[in-house]
Amino acid sequence: MTTHYYELTASQKVAPQARPSQSIAEVLTTYQEMFENLDPHTMAQHFSEVFAPQVYFKDPFNEIKGRAKLVGLFEHMFTTLHEPMFRIHHKAGSGNTGYLEWRFYFKLKPNQPVKQINGMSKIVIDEQGWVIVHIDYWDSGEYVYHQVPVVGALTRWVAKKLRAPL
Repeated sequence: MTTHYYELTASQKVAPQARPSQSIAEVLTTYQEMFENLDPHTMAQHFSEVFAPQVYFKDPFNEIKGRAKLVGLFEHMFTTLHEPMFRIHHKAGSGNTGYLEWRFYFKLKPNQPVKQINGMSKIVIDEQGWVIVHIDYWDSGEYVYHQVPVVGALTRWVAKKLRAPL
């Protein structure tokens, strides 16, 4: 049997907090409300109500395990970006897996225009409805690397070379 990258070893497992079981549809609705109203002052409390203690999180720049580290990651977002905001446009789920299509809006500096990243998240829940996996999929090349002057020119050149000659 293959072990997935997000599965916990016996020593890493933490007993889940007791609560009524939730369906993926219920979790997705809670998730949408939480992320669309994300606030640095209440975030840790909301995360403790949704994420399992040993949640696995991955995006193009981060790979972490643990709710405390996830809170730290989002605290970093709030301290380095201005007016960060998520809007979820579609959600779907089946079994213990859900998907959310989202847009993330932010400013790098207060006086700069709003930037936008389009992405998709996959979440996996356990038997009680705790989120145990959150993986973000978005194009770091388009939204980050292409924006950096020297690196952007190089990544655009590579992309041009890889395009199909249609």
